[in-house]
Amino acid sequence: MSSTTPSNIDLAALIVSLGVLIAASLSDLKTREVSNRLWIIYAPVSAALFVARVVFVPETALILLVSAVATIVVAFLLFQFGAMGGADSKALMCIALALPVAPAFLSPLWQAPLYFYPFPIAILVNSFLLSISMMFILLGKNILSRSSAKKGLFQGFEKESILRKALVLLTSYKTSFNVLKSSTHLYPAEQVAVVDSRPVRQLHLVSSVDEERDKLVAGLQGYKDQGLFSDGVWVTPGLPHLVFMTASLIVTVVIGDLLMWLFFRAVGVS
Repeated sequence: MSSTTPSNIDLAALIVSLGVLIAASLSDLKTREVSNRLWIIYAPVSAALFVARVVFVPETALILLVSAVATIVVAFLLFQFGAMGGADSKALMCIALALPVAPAFLSPLWQAPLYFYPFPIAILVNSFLLSISMMFILLGKNILSRSSAKKGLFQGFEKESILRKALVLLTSYKTSFNVLKSSTHLYPAEQVAVVDSRPVRQLHLVSSVDEERDKLVAGLQGYKDQGLFSDGVWVTPGLPHLVFMTASLIVTVVIGDLLMWLFFRAVGVS
């Protein structure tokens, strides 16, 4: 058995996984759909890579099996409870087979002092942390916009609660109505109600990218023609989780598990 064989498997698994995830992310961003053909190709290739690992490095079979099974169970449960979409779940299951352990030819900048921690679970955790980090990016964007805006960001929303305004600052930003119409990944973060025969703008916290975007935008179009959104409209970027999972694969390979790093730093373990 060649000593380079495990590394070759790792390299092939990493290249295939990145390629499929990038293609799936681009498709999800553009059409909000991911063709099952990607998973029909990715799943058997991942299974073949998994079998190759067991054949060439049989002493790691138990660790490989535990990692893959644990991740597949987690992916299935997250899908069943609505915490992940179908494409996200399928992607994680395939990753569980293709990359049950971290690539041996790459050493992350930080590694948890644990004997065993499923590499696909680290990818999943990092993907959630990356999605949460979007809040701080949006908050920074809104702070910069506030400093350059002639009017306040919440002009016309004076009756909205401080809590709702704070949540919008963390999840949304202002842009032109034309940008909202042309960008399929943007969802209106406000709606209009008629009060005393007058249109009143209200903040609308987007709860899911499954909301009917076109219907929401169409509902605002008439008020846009009346000049109601001359100062811009609040929008929420509905980025699919596959984008964060793709970025997470890169982050986990290069940096390591971010949550574990934060935890061990908190308890004083470097």
